[in-house]
Amino acid sequence: MAQLSLYMDEVTMAGLREDATKRGISISAYAREVLETRNARDAAGWENGWPPGFFDLYGSCPDFPEIEDLESTPVEPLFV
Repeated sequence: MAQLSLYMDEVTMAGLREDATKRGISISAYAREVLETRNARDAAGWENGWPPGFFDLYGSCPDFPEIEDLESTPVEPLFV
């Protein structure tokens, strides 16, 4: 099996350790799972975390109003 060295900042490494610990696996096994999942999604046509066809839906609802057609309604601030 090929080996890989990764260089990262301590905050990122701490998150990697924490995630691997939560899963009960080694850091190497966790990193491999993350990369394999990403590669599988890329191969299936996922785009930046979005499933295939997601961006094709834009504009597919003919009765959905365009932002320019909506009336602006004043909103009371939640916090003063």
